[in-house]
Amino acid sequence: MKIKFFLTIALACLISINVSAQDNGLNPVYKVQLGDITFQKGEASKKVTASKVLSVMADVIEGRVTDIHNEEYIPLAANCVKEGLTHVRRLQTVEADEVEDAKFLVTATLTDIAASRKVKTYDRKDSKGREYTEAKTYYGAIVTVALNFKNLQSGELTTSTISGRCSEYSLAKSADEAIRTALDELAENIYEYYNEVYPIRANIIERGTEKKDKTKELYIDVGSRFIGEDVHFEVFVVGQVAGRETRKQIGRIRVRETLGDDISLCKVQKGGKEIKAAFDKGDAIIAISTD
Repeated sequence: MKIKFFLTIALACLISINVSAQDNGLNPVYKVQLGDITFQKGEASKKVTASKVLSVMADVIEGRVTDIHNEEYIPLAANCVKEGLTHVRRLQTVEADEVEDAKFLVTATLTDIAASRKVKTYDRKDSKGREYTEAKTYYGAIVTVALNFKNLQSGELTTSTISGRCSEYSLAKSADEAIRTALDELAENIYEYYNEVYPIRANIIERGTEKKDKTKELYIDVGSRFIGEDVHFEVFVVGQVAGRETRKQIGRIRVRETLGDDISLCKVQKGGKEIKAAFDKGDAIIAISTD
């Protein structure tokens, strides 16, 4: 079963003559064409769920778990894959007529769209001490996708498997609600994963508030074009050895406020003393996003 999206994801590369002023040259944005999204049950699905087999085997044997495979959710799952990719900071959707400039071709295989229902019984006593049995029904779900990124220039292929889950002990009142919760998490996990694969790199351009021997705030040259408030960065001093870049981590910062397309004010969360010492020495300092 196939669903085709002719999705491509936009580029603002170093080599482009149209690199915007707010791009500090460190964060190329890639065009990616999203190809087929397919659903494949079987071995791929079993591999994804193998780690859970022992923990639920007794429940399955005793009939307390019912697996519900829902192929009617494939269009919704495919849309969640699309949504997840379009929220990656360094990926941007473009029109189909720009496909020829794409950096990557992405195909996706949905290997799990399943819900489970578990009924558990509990021995209770009422206010008068009389014993009774209470039955509770729990719903859980998992949606898993394998995303294949093919570099259209080099032919290199990388595959990442990402899942969204709804715990069997969540507040889901039905299998449908559990699957939709898992789908929402899938989209979120996709963009969080690829934001880490393609992090934002910023130059620390100016010190801000300082107290005694510590830097409390500083400014970076990345703003609202790529990030919002509360994004975290690790801070590094950059050097050179034999013509190669070296990095030494000295702290951690959080974006407090974006002040424009290409500038943000950040709060120093860790390493204020080390960051101030690096400023005082005139070291080159960069920051790389972690979320």
